[in-house]
Amino acid sequence: MTGAVAQGPRRGAPGGDPARVAIVSHSSMAGSELAIVRLVEGLDPERFRATVVLPADGPLRESLAARGVDLAILPTAWWMPATHWSPATFIAQLAGLEERTDRIADWLLTERVALVHTNTLVTLEGALAAARLGIPHLWHSRGLLDTGFPPPFFSDLEFIFGVVDLLSDGVICVSRTVQAQADRYCALAPRHVVHDGFDLAGFLASPAVGREALLRRLGLPPTARVVASLGGLQRRKGQLDLVDAFASLAGRFPDLCLVLAGGHNDEEYVRAIVEALSRHGLADRVSLPGALPDPLSLLRAAEVVVQPSLSEGFGLGVLEAAAAARPVVATRCGGPEEVLEDGVSGLLVPPADPPALARALASLLGDRERARRIGEAAARRAASFDARSTATAIGRIYEDVLDARPGAAAGCVAGRRRLAPLLAREVLFRAGIPPTGS
Repeated sequence: MTGAVAQGPRRGAPGGDPARVAIVSHSSMAGSELAIVRLVEGLDPERFRATVVLPADGPLRESLAARGVDLAILPTAWWMPATHWSPATFIAQLAGLEERTDRIADWLLTERVALVHTNTLVTLEGALAAARLGIPHLWHSRGLLDTGFPPPFFSDLEFIFGVVDLLSDGVICVSRTVQAQADRYCALAPRHVVHDGFDLAGFLASPAVGREALLRRLGLPPTARVVASLGGLQRRKGQLDLVDAFASLAGRFPDLCLVLAGGHNDEEYVRAIVEALSRHGLADRVSLPGALPDPLSLLRAAEVVVQPSLSEGFGLGVLEAAAAARPVVATRCGGPEEVLEDGVSGLLVPPADPPALARALASLLGDRERARRIGEAAARRAASFDARSTATAIGRIYEDVLDARPGAAAGCVAGRRRLAPLLAREVLFRAGIPPTGS
């Protein structure tokens, strides 16, 4: 890889070429990737040409390709371990960081990218490659680093956010709570709050099946009263707390059934959920269908939607349920309290508190008129999270960063270029990976 500074086309006079933006994703499909789809669709094509860089083929690639979005497949790995990973798993997937950074840097140079936007804090290659080339870089912070993520063997938040601070021209935060955490550690990179947007009309027009067909597919009786939770089955999402809350309500509401919809890659946690259901004698009243291709079908069939998370940067699932006019019970774990007003457009309870979850659920299941009013208020609230407004706000941040970079101190850009390989080696050292050639 050369050391030349990339000179990508920048937004200029009317009629000029749009600025090339690379949005580097950490996954091939998750909630934060849905936000990428909405962002790319909402950006002004006369000002920005966005290419989404994915680590692998998957549903997101298919979704973006169907929309005509520019795509590239370039591997990335997590420089922070997932909650359920062992140190050995972490080391195995992180090894090769420098080579992956080289590949992305070569691609950025070839494509004349003007700005790199790294989606979520958990991948590092986009930031390192941008620093090497002197390209402006924005980091999108979508979650809270706490409640066991990252796990204790790699949880130095001062170091993690120090890297974010040094390698960013700005940090886009999905909520004020996320910004508050970044503010505790970052002093150099400006922090911006931009809530994720939502295509309300498009979501409500998405494919859905009727209640009877859905319940049959889920293996539930046609008379079931459904409580639903949508989101990946992972420890920070708190589904075990919801199982305990559901168990305390099962006798009081004999027709009540629970659907835990979402993909997973933490087999140990899923086994714990299945064992808890068996222990409570609830296996025949709970469905775990995995990720649903038509989440709107489940939302429309549910009487109440629950998000029992221990930590949530924003809460796309809350917003989708609100858009479908469903009453939502969510935990005060970061983002949900910025989406819902307690007692008006949803009910908020403390995290890791199954009795509080059960009381909130019972209050809605026992009062359908109140549940209806809260659901209607939730739908009105969801309408204020507009995808185009989000894209416009992020587009302004792009413009500000691009306009500022030509006048940025040459020493600052050069310093970041020298710092990037040192930070990469420090990450590898802290993870226990020997430097290349040792």
